Amino acid sequence: MIVVALGLMTGGARAGLCAGTGVQPAAQSAAVGSAQAAEPAWQVELERRHDELVRVNGPGTDAELRTQLLSMGMQDQEARGMVDGAPMDKSKYTQAVDLNSVDAALTSQLKDVVAAHGWPTIALVGIKASNAAMLVLIHTRDHEWQRSLLGELETLADTGKIDGSALATLIDKELVSEGKLQRYGTQFKELNGGMAMFGVEDPAGLDARRARVGLPPMDAYKGMLEGMYHLKVTDAVVSAK
Repeated sequence: MIVVALGLMTGGARAGLCAGTGVQPAAQSAAVGSAQAAEPAWQVELERRHDELVRVNGPGTDAELRTQLLSMGMQDQEARGMVDGAPMDKSKYTQAVDLNSVDAALTSQLKDVVAAHGWPTIALVGIKASNAAMLVLIHTRDHEWQRSLLGELETLADTGKIDGSALATLIDKELVSEGKLQRYGTQFKELNGGMAMFGVEDPAGLDARRARVGLPPMDAYKGMLEGMYHLKVTDAVVSAK
């Protein structure tokens, strides 16, 4: 299965939108000049919402915990041959021999963090570190613990205390693992030399749901996947059952 969480390690929506697409974030595009095409409206809106999350919650009050979580997130990504949310050059990394052990160690650390501090919110550790914690949770093998946190995490996302786009990946992964339709269209499967999306509930309303949690439209998202993985996203839909 291809589980994609664009932007989790690089600061949420803004960085995720740039992964593998050649699209410049606002601060960079201003320097490119008038020849650069204007950003699409959906990207401007997602960047605005990302910046608002940062503005309202601040950079985080616990610098030591922020550093720990960022390190944990990097360990998770490096063990999977990823950096900044995109695949590394395969000639420059060696994937973890025992990925289960890496995930178990990171899960243990995250459980200690949650027991001591509660879930790491943006206000506590900043958006990058909060999303790094979510990345570890997405990859934990302790699905019972994962499920036990979903209600709290959805409340935190609904109240703007964590990044809803990061949580969407976890929700979809859990639904697919249960053989159910995913909600936000983040989960894909490599199939016949391409990528096929696992079935989603209410396909007509998919882009609206994605927009509500800070994800780009599906057409743009599929383009990002193709740029990252160099595989064609097909129109095929696969069942999680």
